Amino acid sequence: MRRSVEATWGQWEDEWQMQVFAENFDAAGWQLVDVASEVAGMVSWEERPSELWLAAIEIHPRFQRKGLGTAIIGSLVEQARAGGKPLTLRVLHANTEARSLYEQLGFREFRRIETHAYFRLDPPEG
Repeated sequence: MRRSVEATWGQWEDEWQMQVFAENFDAAGWQLVDVASEVAGMVSWEERPSELWLAAIEIHPRFQRKGLGTAIIGSLVEQARAGGKPLTLRVLHANTEARSLYEQLGFREFRRIETHAYFRLDPPEG
């Protein structure tokens, strides 16, 4: 995450990051990802009238590239499909690894702003 933040907004400042985190973090909106009794990450999503919004997914580097993020997203895809809704998310342009994963999973970009791309995976037709 740090690399993507620095590429997007410049130098990482621990004090500022901690302040923003303390002011904006709401634990009620997050679910911990547990692997063998160890916290491997966190995920936050929101059921909206027209979509399932993946607000954030954070996997600890030690657990990355092992299929955990893919499994979590797969579960959310099934939840969205059961509701007949698309699964949507946004990703920093600089986070090329996450973007690549989303594209491999079938997500397509549908909107772009200066810092982020928005992706959607529509439910199957029929």
